[in-house]
Amino acid sequence: MHFLSYLCLRLIGLPISLLPYRVIHLIGAVLGTLMYYLHRSFRKKALTNLSIAKSLQLTEKQRKKIAKESFQNLMINCLEFFRLKRSKHRMEEITTWGVPREEGLKVLKEGKGIVFLTGHQANWEIPFLLMTQHHPGMAIGRPIKNRWLYNWVLSIREMHKGKIVMPKNALALGAKALKEGQFLGIVGDQALPESSYSYPLFGMRAWTTTAPALLAYRTGSPLITVMVRRHNHHYHIWGSPLLWPDLSRPIKEEVPRLMDKAMGYLEESIKASPGQWLWQHDRWKQSGVDHVKREYRFGFILVIFPRDFSPLFPLIATLKTIYPRNFFSFYFPKEAEAKLPDLPNEAEVHFYESESDLFQRDYRYQIIFDFYNLPKLRRHFLRLGAFQALNSQKLLKIAKKELKKIPPDLETALKYAICKPDCIPKIFKNA
Repeated sequence: MHFLSYLCLRLIGLPISLLPYRVIHLIGAVLGTLMYYLHRSFRKKALTNLSIAKSLQLTEKQRKKIAKESFQNLMINCLEFFRLKRSKHRMEEITTWGVPREEGLKVLKEGKGIVFLTGHQANWEIPFLLMTQHHPGMAIGRPIKNRWLYNWVLSIREMHKGKIVMPKNALALGAKALKEGQFLGIVGDQALPESSYSYPLFGMRAWTTTAPALLAYRTGSPLITVMVRRHNHHYHIWGSPLLWPDLSRPIKEEVPRLMDKAMGYLEESIKASPGQWLWQHDRWKQSGVDHVKREYRFGFILVIFPRDFSPLFPLIATLKTIYPRNFFSFYFPKEAEAKLPDLPNEAEVHFYESESDLFQRDYRYQIIFDFYNLPKLRRHFLRLGAFQALNSQKLLKIAKKELKKIPPDLETALKYAICKPDCIPKIFKNA
């Protein structure tokens, strides 16, 4: 099946590879628009992310426009991949390299390495292909399960003087390459909730790899943020100033400083052209893969309490233990204002007087715990950004399957519904 799917893809791509870029971009825009309307899950994720990015201060109409542009950009990238090999010796025809190209080349000619941090902007394959046309370099890339497809993808990414390495070998091989005077490219705008470093991307905490700054510090190499934008069927690529590590400072201080600088440049470039960024990725993921079941692993949580709220307050401590890093929003009845329990840090608190106060058009919430138990309220948030909407009955039903019996209480049901059962004793041992 893998070979047949690869063969079909190559046959579809053959006529596309013969088209000029402007035609590919036109087809990609049309197909991207269709995908925006047809792929409900990706559309919800993009609109949710655009709502989470609070410093952009977008209206719902603006978010939908940018999300649609992001789908168009993604489809253009997919179609362009078939065309790139035919541009092997003519990359300059579709690209313009801006500042600080000369500074970077000078460092490389002196036999020093450079760490390039980039993001999923426009066609993020282009900077690596352009650079490896002139200088040997390495980039980190995850493999694809289909080995025929992956080998074809590698043949394009490595068609010049470039080499793609897997994440598990990246630090050792990357340090070696930098010491040999090569450059190392890292796409650094993906979520890494296991990281110890976070950057306030568009005003919200985003866990991020420290690999670019860590390798720069360990090898004494400069770090550059490389940005890319598509304009009139042409790619403009430019970089930040060279960010040299201060080796006189402790690594624990210098790595976050370098990352803050590098991520700041990337953030500003995304802000200038938001429709060309990959908003379909779960960038603000807060939960790792350790104890929460995949289907409930979301960063932004809405908890709605009923009028009779006091008996349910112990659930807040349970949720805090399950989701220690996540962003919570709570809706309480107005009468609870004077007797609130301890809430998670950074939690948003809202009070409602009538049922209608709960029906807010807020796309941020990815999972809803509806203890108010109102089906139309759950349907409302599922039409917006939520992927899961759970009430007490559903939690009890899920937990019953895990325990093979009815849970003794709602708190136990919550644990066994959301967490991997074998992890529960460990995470609740001190709770």
